[in-house]
Amino acid sequence: MRMTRLPLLAGAALAPLLLSACALGPDYAPPQPRVADAWLGEGAPGAVSAQRWWEDLEDPMLNGLVEQMLAGNPDLREAQARVAEARANRDAVRGGRLPQVTTSASGNQVVLSENGQMPVGQIPGFARDFPLFDVGFDASWELDLWGRQARQSEAAQARSDAAALSAEGVRLQLIAELARAYVGLRLAQAELASAQEVLAARTQLADLAGLLEQAGEANAIDAGRARGDAETARVAVTQAQASVRGAAVQVARLVGREPAALVPQLEVPAPIPAPPQAIAAGLPSDLLRRRPDILGAERELAAATADIGAARADLFPRLSLSLALGQQARAIGDLASGDSTRLQAGGGLFWPLFNGGRARAMVRAADARAQAAAARYDGAVVGALADSEEAINRFDRSLAGLAAARETLAREEAAQALVAQRQAAGEDDRLALARAALARQLATQQHARAQAGTVQAAIALHKALGGGWTSESQAGGEESGLR
Repeated sequence: MRMTRLPLLAGAALAPLLLSACALGPDYAPPQPRVADAWLGEGAPGAVSAQRWWEDLEDPMLNGLVEQMLAGNPDLREAQARVAEARANRDAVRGGRLPQVTTSASGNQVVLSENGQMPVGQIPGFARDFPLFDVGFDASWELDLWGRQARQSEAAQARSDAAALSAEGVRLQLIAELARAYVGLRLAQAELASAQEVLAARTQLADLAGLLEQAGEANAIDAGRARGDAETARVAVTQAQASVRGAAVQVARLVGREPAALVPQLEVPAPIPAPPQAIAAGLPSDLLRRRPDILGAERELAAATADIGAARADLFPRLSLSLALGQQARAIGDLASGDSTRLQAGGGLFWPLFNGGRARAMVRAADARAQAAAARYDGAVVGALADSEEAINRFDRSLAGLAAARETLAREEAAQALVAQRQAAGEDDRLALARAALARQLATQQHARAQAGTVQAAIALHKALGGGWTSESQAGGEESGLR
């Protein structure tokens, strides 16, 4: 028994040395792209907030809808399922690096041929038929001499990280889409209310024009034009009503609920959320650490780089150790006896000497995939910078447009109040007052559109900057090990 243990002890002593062999390269180093020191646009100073930016809109219903969506949106659930799959694949790869142990038990009734190679009938005391019982376990371990398994584990971890980042990107995109759709719903409701006011004003103008025509103070053309404007306003009301229903259905879809369960609640009118006056944009370099799509592309590049090392390791031999230990006897009662012990230990070498160049072709293919991943990373960086510059510019211009619309509305409200005073004093007629009310209502429409546009520009800027997220809060509830 001592002699049989020597190979095992030697293998155990050599195992750490064999495992310390360097993994084949290339060793991964994260890319360091060069980006500008400042934005082209006038981004507000300060670091990008990691807080829940949608709560700054101070709309409780929107906050509740976001929570419902995060709990039930099918797209998000699908992304989280992909995270779970990637992590399971990672754990499976890690498990393959450990010794593989199996256990077995069998019982058989054996009948040997008297006419076979072994003349059992001529061996004294040897019966041709007998029971045979066997209990034991088998163990095998492939020594990772060239780092193939280490690189596979590295790639699996990177892909698990990438899946979690992809799910986080889906989450942020869905929140932004829901917020934009919600603002669109409130804008549609504001335009419906304004369209109804415009219809009332147009109808009053048409009635006054009809009275003036009957009195001979206006011609038929002006009266007909006024009636046509009233009919156009009536059509606009119908279209606005359809827009409200469509926007409500869109919000329900994003939340992940059937329209009948949510639309009646959403169609209750509410004001458009007020936009923020400034959004901290940080530095362009912050995007490299904040945007899930950039971080995910970097993790995909890390995985593709590790795949090269795994492919190169296939050019070299694989060495494995094996051990089989068990008890074998013809009677169950003899299984516990030391004389029933069976043992087999050894090692194996696998090295495909010729495979038509397949192994080297796989190395070239892995290298090409890594180059493609590097290109995707560069594209993600450029796209994120362009998105952010565009969003900063749009938000800045939207603030200016909202200020102009607010001044116009204030001017029209003042004009309507003045005309009302003049009409009460007998200096203006009802026609002038109706025209002033119409002008004020049109200014109200423009102001509502400008306010909604500014809020949506703010939402787009938060999304472009990667706001409302940090790499410490990964989707799926597991520490990802991101570097």
